Amino acid sequence: MSGPRRKTGKPAGDVPELLALGEQLAERRRNLGRLQQDLADQAGVSRSTLHTIEHGGAGVRWEKIVSVAAALDMELKLIENTDGPKEDQAPGELA
Repeated sequence: MSGPRRKTGKPAGDVPELLALGEQLAERRRNLGRLQQDLADQAGVSRSTLHTIEHGGAGVRWEKIVSVAAALDMELKLIENTDGPKEDQAPGELA
């Protein structure tokens, strides 16, 4: 069986943080030579859910994202934004 394709798909959302997170997970999966279905099976999610995560889609439960990250030997961390909120952003609101 062949390895993962290096094709960039259409974004499933428009939230920059979710798009970046999805791309990072997808890049890690491809670098490890893993297929979406194999990773999804290991993480206990559907291939469709993994596809949504990798393409920055909203509405995916965080537990599923954490499971995918763990299956890739990764972990999620939140870091303090030292730049402060943007002018049009309320404190504590996600960018």
